[in-house]
Amino acid sequence: MLPPNDIRMQRKTLALLLFLVVGLLAVYLIGHQRDRHSSDGHFLPPDTAQLTTATPVVHIYMENSGSMDGYLTTNSQFKNALGHLIAKANGFYENTRLDFINTQVHHTAICDDLDNFVLHLNPATMKVGQTGHTDLNQIFRLILDRTEGDTVSVLVSDCIYDVDNVNTLLSAAASSTTGAFMKAIKRAQEKGHDFGVIIMQLESTFYGNHYEGNTPMPYFGKRPYYMIVMGQQEQLAHFNAHMELENTSTGLPGLKYKFMMSSQPTWDLDPMTARTFTSSFTNARRIQPEHNGLDIHNLTTNQEQPTLSFAVALGVEHLFTDRAYLLDSANYQVLPSQYHLKAVTDKPHFTECDFFRRPICLQLVTDSNAQYAPEVTILLKNNIPAWVKECSYNEHLKWYPQPHQSFALYEMVEGIFGAFHNVKAGNDDDIFRLKIHVAHYD
Repeated sequence: MLPPNDIRMQRKTLALLLFLVVGLLAVYLIGHQRDRHSSDGHFLPPDTAQLTTATPVVHIYMENSGSMDGYLTTNSQFKNALGHLIAKANGFYENTRLDFINTQVHHTAICDDLDNFVLHLNPATMKVGQTGHTDLNQIFRLILDRTEGDTVSVLVSDCIYDVDNVNTLLSAAASSTTGAFMKAIKRAQEKGHDFGVIIMQLESTFYGNHYEGNTPMPYFGKRPYYMIVMGQQEQLAHFNAHMELENTSTGLPGLKYKFMMSSQPTWDLDPMTARTFTSSFTNARRIQPEHNGLDIHNLTTNQEQPTLSFAVALGVEHLFTDRAYLLDSANYQVLPSQYHLKAVTDKPHFTECDFFRRPICLQLVTDSNAQYAPEVTILLKNNIPAWVKECSYNEHLKWYPQPHQSFALYEMVEGIFGAFHNVKAGNDDDIFRLKIHVAHYD
């Protein structure tokens, strides 16, 4: 028989070994859980993580064709927004540069005085170069060729394809746009970076000539114009956050819509960025999650209800996506088909959502008396937002368009969108993918 001290030592050794085995098993299970998802793609960082980015160098290009004159004849929202953009970029970032652009890039004396540029800006002071005719795709190529490294380029323009025969030339112009942006995306990818674009529609008073082809028509009223931001995605994310590209008192005056595109492949969401939770959106009697807070160990249904509903909280601040796009339920797909997205909200007001900084909430519901599935997949689709088509017309009207509409806007955006679509693999065209596993329904 062993002495008491040896028995105690053996017990301590066994306890230590048991502790180590349990710890290793836990690490394995958690790692295995992550590996199970890892095969599907890569993970979006938690919204509490600090992302490191280099500071961009900002280069602003203002198109100075004759169709832009009408924004400058009054103290317009255009001038307010442009002044705000220049002042804030010059304050945040070093070496901010401003140029005019048409068939070439032009630098004049007023471009050097960033603090007072807008004060001196009028149809006369911006007349430099070939202002009677501009080729939007030539402008894109000029800018994209200069958008490398840490440079963030901003085009300020009415973004009109100058084509005479809309039936045959619009599709060719959109294809040319696709080609220009595909080259820029591939250049960035060859250097290990993702490329991004932010398209913003803004509104301003306009007092000048509106052009249908080469025909000028005097117009006084509201007209849209655009700021298109291009560069490495990490630089654009920094620019978007610090410049506050929103329609707020400290953001961009007159901003109406925003669309963000990126060559980033599909993100997977794990328990650090998504979790199921109980709430007033849920008619299940009980949801018992797995250890990761996302997959469900047991879901007890309410047998008196013909449908099942439950909610998912997301912390997706680091997505390169406009929040309005995230909150539009039309941009999601839920599989299998008996599950539907009932609503998306950014005001969930539940303690389970406090895990995230600025959560959004997805409310899911099944068909009546539907067969419950062991796995539910939620996809945020990569689509052109509905506002782009609503704000576009593609024929010469011979009369004034609606104040929110631009000629061939959809074709231009479709051309840029096509570049990002073409460089992605077939299964990487969604923005994010979320899978919820339900081990058991009661």
